[in-house]
Amino acid sequence: MVLWMCLQSSSRAQSAAALPSLRPNTEIPSSLIATRPSASGLGGYRSAPLQKFICNKGYTQKDCNDEMVVLRKALANYHASDVGEWTWVLVRSEDWKLILLGRGLDPGVPALTLPGARTTFFEEALVAGPIGRVSELMEVWHLGRPSLLGLAIRHELGHALCNDVNERTAERVAKLLEEGKRASCTTTAGPKSMHQ
Repeated sequence: MVLWMCLQSSSRAQSAAALPSLRPNTEIPSSLIATRPSASGLGGYRSAPLQKFICNKGYTQKDCNDEMVVLRKALANYHASDVGEWTWVLVRSEDWKLILLGRGLDPGVPALTLPGARTTFFEEALVAGPIGRVSELMEVWHLGRPSLLGLAIRHELGHALCNDVNERTAERVAKLLEEGKRASCTTTAGPKSMHQ
């Protein structure tokens, strides 16, 4: 599920050149982000002060607010604030799939993390949006929307919490989080990754 922009190791998952306007260790360009959820539309789910929640361009304020409530609730289930300063971005499905396909990447990837930018992107279909795209993802992952969102969050948190590009580490941490345990970034032999 993870796409990295500029990995220094040779054990790359996939190239995140899919998002050429994003550079590691920089802010997300304003051309990608147009809507921030309003404070009144967050349904009482407040993030840690260092957490930012934004929607890419093309979202209406109402849609951004509504979808961000779903994402925030799901992230809170796994103590996502433990990653510290982080940005969570929702990308409209119509843009997401085109970005991935246009770069020759797997269109079944519903989330990606850019650790240098301390940012994780989620495809809109994980929280709302077109039923057709949800059906495509369900066919790939054999999970319903809520389960797929949980899997994506746990996996991406594995990369973020451990600052590790290793898919096995992310899978191991995701499993710990699924079991309600605290994440451990200690390297151990783990299950084969679903994403290799």
